[in-house]
Amino acid sequence: MRKTIPFSVLVFSSLIPAAYAQQPKSNPTVPVRQTATPEAIAATDHTADQREIEQLLETFTKAFNAGEAASVAATFTPDALVVDEDGNRAEGREAIAQQYAAGFADRPGGKLTLQTEMLRFLGPQTALEEGRSTLEPADGDPTETSRFTAIYVKRDGHWLQAAVRDEAATDLSPHERLKALEWLVGDWVNESPSAVVHTTCKWTEDGNFLVRDFTMKSQGEAVLSGSQRIGWDPVRRQFKFWVFDSEGGFGEGFGTRDGNTIVIKAEGVRQDGKHASATTILTRLGKDRMSWQSVHRTLEGRAMAGIDEFVIVRTPPAISE
Repeated sequence: MRKTIPFSVLVFSSLIPAAYAQQPKSNPTVPVRQTATPEAIAATDHTADQREIEQLLETFTKAFNAGEAASVAATFTPDALVVDEDGNRAEGREAIAQQYAAGFADRPGGKLTLQTEMLRFLGPQTALEEGRSTLEPADGDPTETSRFTAIYVKRDGHWLQAAVRDEAATDLSPHERLKALEWLVGDWVNESPSAVVHTTCKWTEDGNFLVRDFTMKSQGEAVLSGSQRIGWDPVRRQFKFWVFDSEGGFGEGFGTRDGNTIVIKAEGVRQDGKHASATTILTRLGKDRMSWQSVHRTLEGRAMAGIDEFVIVRTPPAISE
């Protein structure tokens, strides 16, 4: 369904017309229907069919970008099936419309772009497409890219979507992966009665890492500073975090993103050699605000008190005189 928000399992057999799903048993008095060979299918001129499928995708995209769930669902067959990355199934136009409507309500105004990389006709009334979908959220969140596979069938002379599979793109560069965290870039500050923490985040020159430098001051004097580097681990398919502080402590961890929240599970060694671990929760509260919280903290295997959630704000730009 290409970005109601991603899809993941595709069942072909239940969606292909019965005439093409199986051959009738041989019978001396009933002629056996002959199917076209792959060579014959390839030699057939599908120019008109390809043009109609392209027009169908244009209709789908326009309806999606207008937030019209019923019009989106109308581009599917009545018995179409879509399954999202979490295994949620939507069968039939009504269920598909409801799923899209929920997606539009949750994240209104997003703009979808589809790029076809391969379109192959499997028969006179069945086609397979593979490509890439790009969703640009209206709220300024990072662009989301995924790959899709779609099955089209021709019914009553018109092409419709019968099934769509959308899955995470595995060929994205580290920079493209980290675009989901680009909102961290900039200068941030957190003030409390006891200390002020300034944080600056920027891209590395190669664009494959984010670096966050922080300085903690108490009564105007720097008491701690450090640096955090964020990358993408293609094996674990998670964000990787490294951190080093001015006292000699260091640590590493892995993070996952759930909407506007990043959950980082990390462990490390303090300057005194003691092992520590914690789970950090960063939540984007808007363009210029985020919350920070530390839970499940341990020191040498013993549970420690967590740090309550507090808000960090983006430093306003300097006013030129």
